[in-house]
Amino acid sequence: MNATPAAARDVINADKVRAAIARRSRGRQDHADIARWLQTHFFRWTINSFEHVLPVRSVEGWRTCVGEPSPPAWFLSKLAAAGAPMIYIDPEHHLLREREARMVEFFHARLGSRLAGKFHRITFADAEAAWSKDHERMQRRSRRGWWPSQAHALTEVVATPHGRFVELRASGRTLRGELAYESFHMQHCLGQFAQRDRLEGGYGEHYALGCEQGRIRLFSLRDPNNGPHVTVSLIEDLGEWSLDQVKGKQNTIPDAKYAGDVLCLLNSVRPRDIGSLDLSRLGIVAQNEGFEVAYVAFADLRDAARRHALLGAFPHLLGQHPQPDPFAQWLALAGGAAVVGEVAAPHGPVVAALHAMNADEASMPDRERLSATLMEVFPQWLAPPLAQETSAPQGGWLRRLLMGGGASAVNQSAPHRQWALAVPELLFYRLGVDGDSRRGRLAAPPGTGDRLRAQIESELDIHDGRADAAIRAFCETFFRVPYLAHPMLVTPQQETHEAPSKQAPQPDAARDLLAWHAMRQSHLLRLLVAWNLLDETRGWALLLLNAQRVRDCFRDWSDFGSAAARGHATWLHWNGREAHRAKATQVALQDFQDEYDCAWKRLPWSAFDLTQAIAAQPIYATA
Repeated sequence: MNATPAAARDVINADKVRAAIARRSRGRQDHADIARWLQTHFFRWTINSFEHVLPVRSVEGWRTCVGEPSPPAWFLSKLAAAGAPMIYIDPEHHLLREREARMVEFFHARLGSRLAGKFHRITFADAEAAWSKDHERMQRRSRRGWWPSQAHALTEVVATPHGRFVELRASGRTLRGELAYESFHMQHCLGQFAQRDRLEGGYGEHYALGCEQGRIRLFSLRDPNNGPHVTVSLIEDLGEWSLDQVKGKQNTIPDAKYAGDVLCLLNSVRPRDIGSLDLSRLGIVAQNEGFEVAYVAFADLRDAARRHALLGAFPHLLGQHPQPDPFAQWLALAGGAAVVGEVAAPHGPVVAALHAMNADEASMPDRERLSATLMEVFPQWLAPPLAQETSAPQGGWLRRLLMGGGASAVNQSAPHRQWALAVPELLFYRLGVDGDSRRGRLAAPPGTGDRLRAQIESELDIHDGRADAAIRAFCETFFRVPYLAHPMLVTPQQETHEAPSKQAPQPDAARDLLAWHAMRQSHLLRLLVAWNLLDETRGWALLLLNAQRVRDCFRDWSDFGSAAARGHATWLHWNGREAHRAKATQVALQDFQDEYDCAWKRLPWSAFDLTQAIAAQPIYATA
């Protein structure tokens, strides 16, 4: 059964109602499709259905509603006919304007949807029902902290590859609502208010007051649909704006694809960098250009020492390195990189294998894990356990390299063993002990003393019942370099009036620390083997790989030794140790290199290349 349509109402000021709707639409600069819908569908609903009307039954009623002393003839004629009652609608009634605003909000949100261009097909009733559903959904989200974004709360700062950076420049509830909108989508604390309905208290209160008092500036990367992706905050610091935080969703590092957007903002606003770790993790670096600061991407950084420091502290930046040479790979590994990605051969497989070694697989014994991970990269990598002696060498490259397949093989492999053993020779020299690299034996020579053993066992946490776990940890973290994330290394050096002893001691600390670590790890390894705490199979694998690290990362023995001495000084400085010990290492290095029979003079730098040594070994079937 069809409902009887409502009779049209006789509105005495319909023309003024239409004119008011059109005037407000022009003032808002509505889209043409929205303006057209208001002039048709919304006007018809207002005339036929708006409830808040005044009946007009006399000339006095006309004068009261319209404000004109003499009504026109048509009004007098209708009044005399005593027909259907006439009504008056206030064109500026607040409830009418509120309903109009709802409709404008509803259609504006759909300008980019599949309904665009089809607004004329939507009746007022359908639009009202859809708006109500939207509003109910918004209310549910609001109870979880969501508030709608308001365009007048945002000021565009700069266009970017993925949208635009806007600054939150409002105040009061408008600002607080925008903070809540940002926080809801980004899932961080910026707009988390203790009282969500009133937008008061909590973290949101702190940021809102900071913005209103001029102590904080907030920027948001918004996509074309106004969705936030990165939040940047600046703080007022000694009369200048300084970079505070750069956050992605859930307070994580922003996605790497937004680094270019952040660069656009920073080079537009030019805040001072006071050592933002967020910025470093994203791979963006501040550089002074005269009296201003400029920001560049990690891949475009020309300062090698700064690039080394960042890569050691944030090894994931290896993926942004323009030329990931062997040194960059070893440095990223030293910083604890978990993923290598595409790296240059032939060193890439070596580094990839070492990454796999660091995996935490507690269910697999250390020796088996080491063998398995290296075997995946290099077939025949490690020899299986010796079951019995045979006339021909069996097993992997390591066993063949160490034991040889005859006189020629022994002659070929001995220089590589001696070269690897010579890496820590300086430290044995400091102890007054001959490292005895000529022997080709892994275990350190006697004469190191019990005092040194007690010191090293304490350092590595080797105690009764914990020796196996301590040695396993030593092997698994063998290529990790301590202090690469030290603030003195990561933070750009600022002007300081402190005494020289309190400042960073050298310009390329990451490279120097790697040299010192490589020398000391080989030294520790030989001692552990001598004390029967580490078996030779694991020991030789690590020692040879460490020698390859040294060969890849330094120009010659002198370069390696000088870097290690500086690295020792840095290590002592940051560890609060005595400076005279670093001086002793410098003196020992000079004396050692002056020795007539110095191992570093005897062994040419170019004599070691582990990848060539592997290729030179004949392939035998494994046992």
